[in-house]
Amino acid sequence: MCPMALTAISVVGSLVGGGIQAAGIQSQANAQADAEERRAQLADRAKEVNQTQASFERKRSLQQLSKVIGNNRAAGAERGLSDTGSLVDVMDDNAYEAAQDLEAIRYRAEGERDNLTMEAADARSRASSSRKAGRIGAFGAALGGLTGAATSLGNSLYRRPPTT
Repeated sequence: MCPMALTAISVVGSLVGGGIQAAGIQSQANAQADAEERRAQLADRAKEVNQTQASFERKRSLQQLSKVIGNNRAAGAERGLSDTGSLVDVMDDNAYEAAQDLEAIRYRAEGERDNLTMEAADARSRASSSRKAGRIGAFGAALGGLTGAATSLGNSLYRRPPTT
């Protein structure tokens, strides 16, 4: 086989190899970025579910308080008590406990919302970094292929002086 044919094969092989490696690096980085985007979407979705659940818990706590107050009034009325004195104290205590429960639900929901917001932002940041790393890696692989091709071509054109 003639030296020029070998050089051509080497040059083409370097270019194709660099191109394939660049495509593989970019594809892998895109897949990683897509996975991170899905993580961000799941965190956003979980945030919505968290807020809906907290709203439901608050509503349920208020309904329970309403039932307790109704039961207290009925029990007091059966015993001939008016809505004053110890009956009011009991209802106030129940209202205070319900308010504490509502605040606890709110704080928990806010904390979870903030955590999920941060998780989504982190996932999006990792996705962006993966895409950038893919572009840089693909560029490096393509540059390596070009360099290899240039080296093969340069070596074939370089003629050593005859030795005597």
